[in-house]
Amino acid sequence: MDAKESLVKIIKALLEIGQSVPRQILIDYLAGKESREIEDLGLYDNETYGIGDAHDEDYWTTIIDKAFECGFLKRKPSKSDKLTASKEGKKFAKKPTPFMIDEEEEATDENISHLQDLEDLIIQIPNNETDSSEQKASAKTKQQIKLIHAIDRKIALDDFAESESISFDEVLEELEKLIRQGLNVDITYFTNEVLGEECVQELVDFMNGMKKFSMEKVISEYGDVYSEEELRLAYIVYLIQQKK
Repeated sequence: MDAKESLVKIIKALLEIGQSVPRQILIDYLAGKESREIEDLGLYDNETYGIGDAHDEDYWTTIIDKAFECGFLKRKPSKSDKLTASKEGKKFAKKPTPFMIDEEEEATDENISHLQDLEDLIIQIPNNETDSSEQKASAKTKQQIKLIHAIDRKIALDDFAESESISFDEVLEELEKLIRQGLNVDITYFTNEVLGEECVQELVDFMNGMKKFSMEKVISEYGDVYSEEELRLAYIVYLIQQKK
């Protein structure tokens, strides 16, 4: 589909905001969702606030990711996920051209059934605010769906953690659980950037060589070289390979 009008809305929104903003805040802003961050930035009175409320969060996530991939958006030089319009993006807003989006980009084929299972689980949980355990389960499942979408779009896992206001450790825990439940993903786009392909392979080979896996043994062997989070990332790659 041609999403040039949506891309123009993103660029106009960023220009009116006048500063780089985290990816999730931009998504909420476009969709007209209320949040403490948007209120703190004083953006509710902007003309472009809610300019994309005809579409949901997943739609805007797809468009923003594609726009970044194509160079119409750029990140500020930091580890954060704050986005702003690039020079190319500003030119596009003045003179739009076709901006084609593959409608199948929203999720890879391997994970569609897993996503459907999670979405079915949300439906089965009663919307009863008095039952906090059920509400927590629903929120957790929605977060898992977002995590799968983020991996499909090759979003850095630390950026995802920041956008969801959760710790990186929580992301790793959820990812381990999902893989044990049968999720088929590839996170080497992230591990190769963080650790390097050769280092990841060395760690995975070491894990494969153990008669019985022990994270304590991995930490004992490599803990002076890698952080525990880095070793857990390698362990997740190891888990994925074990499932194949």
